[in-house]
Amino acid sequence: MTPERRQNFARMMTARHIAFIGGVDAEIAIGEALRRGFKGDIWPVNPKRDTLAGLACFRSLEDLPQAPDAVFLAIPARQAVDVVHRLRELGTAGIVCYSAGFKEASEEGGILEQELIEAVGDMALIGPNCYGFINYLDDVALWPFAHGGHAGTFGAAIITQSGMFSSDITMSQRSLPLAYMVSAGNQAVLGPEDLLEFFADDPAVRAIGLHLEGLQNIPKFEKAAIKALTKGKPVVVLKTGSSAIGSNLTVSHTGSLSGSAELYEALFQRVGIISVTNPSQLLETLKFLCVVGTPKGNQVVGFTCSGGGATMLADHAEKIDLTFPEFKSTQQTELSALLPDIATVSNPLDYTTPIWGHAEMTYPVFAKAISAIEADT
Repeated sequence: MTPERRQNFARMMTARHIAFIGGVDAEIAIGEALRRGFKGDIWPVNPKRDTLAGLACFRSLEDLPQAPDAVFLAIPARQAVDVVHRLRELGTAGIVCYSAGFKEASEEGGILEQELIEAVGDMALIGPNCYGFINYLDDVALWPFAHGGHAGTFGAAIITQSGMFSSDITMSQRSLPLAYMVSAGNQAVLGPEDLLEFFADDPAVRAIGLHLEGLQNIPKFEKAAIKALTKGKPVVVLKTGSSAIGSNLTVSHTGSLSGSAELYEALFQRVGIISVTNPSQLLETLKFLCVVGTPKGNQVVGFTCSGGGATMLADHAEKIDLTFPEFKSTQQTELSALLPDIATVSNPLDYTTPIWGHAEMTYPVFAKAISAIEADT
């Protein structure tokens, strides 16, 4: 990302005013911006309608009060290219190009996408063929569908190549604090590597999540991943498109090349990226990293209310190189005093069903067991 584009991207993400260009889709996006709590100016642009979402429309871009910080663009692909060029001339900072019909659709669409790239100049552009972004920290949303999610003063930045998957993540009920959500789409101008590099510098971002179908600039991605690692921002990746059918679907979805699963895993391991295999792992890993932080080692304490559960936990931990240190005799005595008589003190610890769900009983057990292991590490 050039310094000029980086500056424009930052301006777009914290927009003071947003122009929404289009019809029904732009109208929905206005509603989502308002629902997110956007406090800036909203400027609908449509030459054929008087209002969008109850707001008076501007007939043309040239009628806008000033160059918008951000634009949500939801018009046909051919028209989109022309509008992007005009927005650049006005001095617009960045665009979410919701419009589809580019390289993901046809050879002709690929030519249009190249024209789009040439029209952008130093502006920031997310997409085309994307949902856009949500800045949870500053309540800025350029997003075309109902969304959820919450943040306080920190959270995860998540970058996906699937709009619907990103929407699903915002609606999840897993208590993951979110700082930013970006649906990158075709990545014509800004790819995951650009966004990864940018969010690595944000102090409010505690971890970065990526859903990747494919990469277009692996050396640039590698450099960005190493930057995040050195800045203490763990990166978690869910790579899809590893099957033969999935690989073909990836090309038709965003125009990306999925590549060999083995090669991607080697890349992730090389640059210190955490690779997961399903959406639940992605969200839970990010939540752990945002709330607790990066583990300092591989020694853990396990808690279950079932002997069978403890066994399964121990079996899986061995496969991923986690160890369960044994409690010392004095620690066993202290824990026994906090547990029902039927409990056997071990690590993993089956604290038994009689105290399951009773926080006043389980909390002292958890605190004592964790502090006991911490004292020995």
